[in-house]
Amino acid sequence: MTAPEITNSIQTAFIHTSFAEWIIFISALIYILLIAVENNWGWIFGIIASLVSVYLCFTGNLFLESGLNIFYVIIGFYGWYHWQYGSKEKKEIQISRNSKLKNTCLILLGCLIWIPFALIANKYSTQAMPYLDAFITAFSLIATWMTTKKMIENWLYWIIVDALGIVLFANRGFYLLALLNIIYTSMALAGYFSWRKKMTSSELL
Repeated sequence: MTAPEITNSIQTAFIHTSFAEWIIFISALIYILLIAVENNWGWIFGIIASLVSVYLCFTGNLFLESGLNIFYVIIGFYGWYHWQYGSKEKKEIQISRNSKLKNTCLILLGCLIWIPFALIANKYSTQAMPYLDAFITAFSLIATWMTTKKMIENWLYWIIVDALGIVLFANRGFYLLALLNIIYTSMALAGYFSWRKKMTSSELL
């Protein structure tokens, strides 16, 4: 397929993009922008995007992604509360950095979730791209929990997860969601440096 043909295919796909995808796209974009600047209302838009994604992913045979978005809805409410009242003083929590040991344990935990998910989805369902989707699902669970705790490393996890999400959604013809993951990857990189700058500033005080 030539470059013009690929461009025309993508343009046609965007024209036929569903209303549900546009809701997800706009809500998720607002979510990542607000989270990157530590605005608590980002969780509300994340919940909206996740609710619609449950339906869309299920209809696209991305069952693990659908289940993952149910988790996002639940953790969204937790994240909204925890960011506001999660400190010992029942005040807004601060950005933190994990030790190398804790990061290693989180990576191992992600692998322990990924492998069974992938094997089960591959053998017992019509799941599309089971190993890739299972990897994204497993490490999205870890990264989302880290985000609720304001662990700065969450952005590094999201960079990898969102980059892989581009491949996953493009493969299923969800080009708007693939574009969203391109933006997510860029915003995760920006979010990391934004949070690191805030940490450096607070350490100097």
